[in-house]
This record gives sequence, structure tokens and C-alpha cells, in this order.
Amino acid sequence: MKKIFTLLFCMVAISFAASANNYVDRVEQCINVLLGKTTPTTLMTSNLDANHDGMLSIDDVTAIIDEGLQEQQINRAPAKENEIDGMINDMLDGVPPTPTIDDVTDTVDKKLK
Repeated sequence: MKKIFTLLFCMVAISFAASANNYVDRVEQCINVLLGKTTPTTLMTSNLDANHDGMLSIDDVTAIIDEGLQEQQINRAPAKENEIDGMINDMLDGVPPTPTIDDVTDTVDKKLK
């Protein structure tokens, strides 16, 4: 009963925190396999075995969640301040070639993506 509650809690937490459905789908598939709702194929088992121990367990669900959160963190990483600050300083100092505000905006947009 404790494992089922933990699995359901993880699923709800992921549903609220997730912006990408890829790892949410993997979590849902893993939970369905663990609860016996889905019979796993060999390919599915290898895809869901996130910690590569050869068995599906709650540890795999946790590893998939961690991977998804790390991916979100990487996608939200701030731009390198040195590059943007350097471009702004060059623009203010008039150092040739002088970047424009459009160059700075493009760099910020590129780093945010």
C-alpha cells in the first residue's frame, strides 16, 4: 500500500511540475508496469530501466523524474553573462566592430533557447 501511495504521489507531483510530456509519459508507463496494468515488452523494459539495474522498480521512476527535472533546469539555464555584458560594453565603448542592440537581443534570445 505504501508503494502504491508513493507511486501515485510521484505521478501527481510530476503532472504539476512537468512541462515536457516525454518523461511524464515514461513515468506513467513505468508506474503502469509496476502496478501490473501493462505487460512490458523487452524494448519497453529497456527504455524504462532508467538506472540500468535490469529490473523495474520505484528507483527507475525516481531516476526518470530526476532526468526530466535536470532537462528542465538545463533548458532554463541563464545566458552567459560575460558574453552579453561584453557585447554591451563594446557597444558603449564604440570598439569596432560595434555591436548593435539587435545583436545583444539576438544573443539573449539564442541563449534563452
